[in-house]
Amino acid sequence: MLGSLSGCVGSFQGDSGEPVRFGAMLPLSGSLEQVGTHGKRAVEQAVEDINQAGGILGRPVELTAVDTEGSVEVAAEGYQSLVDAGVVGFVGGLVSDVSLALAPKTAKDSIMEISPASTNPRLSDAGRADGRKYFGRTVPSDSLQATAMAKILDSPQYVDAETVSILTVTGAFGSDLGTALQESLDAEVVTQVSYDPEAGDFSGVLDEVFADEPDAVGFVSVPGQEKGILEAYGNTDYDAPWVFSAGMFSGDLPAYYEGFYSASLSSVRTDGYFDLTQRLSDIAPLAPYAANAYDALFLMAAAAEYAGEVSGPAIADAVQTISSGTGHTVSVGEFDRVRTLVDAGRELNYQGASSGVDLTESLEPLSSYLVERVTDGEVTQVELLQRRFFESGGSQ
Repeated sequence: MLGSLSGCVGSFQGDSGEPVRFGAMLPLSGSLEQVGTHGKRAVEQAVEDINQAGGILGRPVELTAVDTEGSVEVAAEGYQSLVDAGVVGFVGGLVSDVSLALAPKTAKDSIMEISPASTNPRLSDAGRADGRKYFGRTVPSDSLQATAMAKILDSPQYVDAETVSILTVTGAFGSDLGTALQESLDAEVVTQVSYDPEAGDFSGVLDEVFADEPDAVGFVSVPGQEKGILEAYGNTDYDAPWVFSAGMFSGDLPAYYEGFYSASLSSVRTDGYFDLTQRLSDIAPLAPYAANAYDALFLMAAAAEYAGEVSGPAIADAVQTISSGTGHTVSVGEFDRVRTLVDAGRELNYQGASSGVDLTESLEPLSSYLVERVTDGEVTQVELLQRRFFESGGSQ
């Protein structure tokens, strides 16, 4: 379950000292194995980049990786191993259930947690203690995704549905995003159904979804857990447009995806993203959230360097400052520039691999979303919903 990597993840160039210990809590086995494994590789790359630049405050970074298996119980056990190892922060969890379970623990233990993928709206207020927020994320809240999915389902230019069935993967992510979507819709929700991605048969679930002949289906799932039920749908006679949550348009698209929509995080790639893909060319194309995982570790390291102190509270206090959109730009692989700017008393503005990563007071970004549609077997980008659309609650 547990593996450790230290300064040997690159040739460490700084002064010898007690290592700065970080963790990575990701699913390295099970249905989310590829997403978790790519995330781990991205975190390891961040460690290598930092160590090659001399480490944090002259100290090498050591990484301990835990396989959560996507399970809250396994994650809780693994978290204690990170506490015992003396980590000041970690990248994870991936799934929202894990992050929701760990956030109160990290706040109590004054350990910084930055998730690359947990989007549950409740996490906006999670992980608070003593006036600090110990939980952050490099992906936006699902409250934004719900607003974008509702626009696609309601808008006359897209689905223009009067009735909608909502189908969600089991767990906090699915249920909470499904609830947020229902609250955001003008259309009538005729049923809300959940499914177990490990089930052997999905016919009963699909019968329930289509029992009231909805105009469309709002589908909430995650990459790697959607295939079984979608393949089952493709073998039925049911016919209605689906609107996917983010990250599920990839690879060869089945014919029955024609006319399907997705509300996806903007695919406008930063310079940092292209830099990271070159560094990780052996696993390209990167799985969803790998770039976010790199940013999570780099942010914590840069915050510690900026604060002049390696601790969870110091990172929690500084992480918004170095990512709020002002100051001198630093990006992927530029930890030497971080140190130079800090030594000169300058402010930092981290521009990440996943986005500009301009964190709010809730330590989460407000990102743009794309309306995407499958047309003639290809994913076409239809509309960009920018930050002001979400700041207005979807009215602009």
